[in-house]
Amino acid sequence: MNWLDAFRHWLAVWTGTSNVSGDQYGFLSGAAGDLGEITLIGGMITLYRKHACHEPRCWRIGHHPVEGTPFAACRRHHPALHGKPARGHMTAAWLAARTKGGTL
Repeated sequence: MNWLDAFRHWLAVWTGTSNVSGDQYGFLSGAAGDLGEITLIGGMITLYRKHACHEPRCWRIGHHPVEGTPFAACRRHHPALHGKPARGHMTAAWLAARTKGGTL
C-alpha cells in the first residue's frame, strides 16, 4: 500500500464517503452536514464585524453612531460620551432635540 492509497483511504473515512450504509449517507451526515454549521458561524462573525466599534482593537459593539461619519462607536470611544452616560443624559438630549423642532 503506497502513500496515495493511504491518503485516499484517510480522505474517504474523514469525509464519510467510504461505504458505511449507502452511497452518500456518510458524506451527507458527515462532512456535508458541517456546511450548515460553518455558514452559521460565518454569519455570526460577519454580523459582529459589521456592528463592532470602529476603534482599532476594540471588541465592544458600536451602539452609538458618530455624527458626520459612517462610523459607530462604543460608549468608551464615542467623542461625545465618555464612559457611562450620567443620569438624565438621555432625557436632556431628548428635550434638546424636541425643542430644536425635531419630531420624536
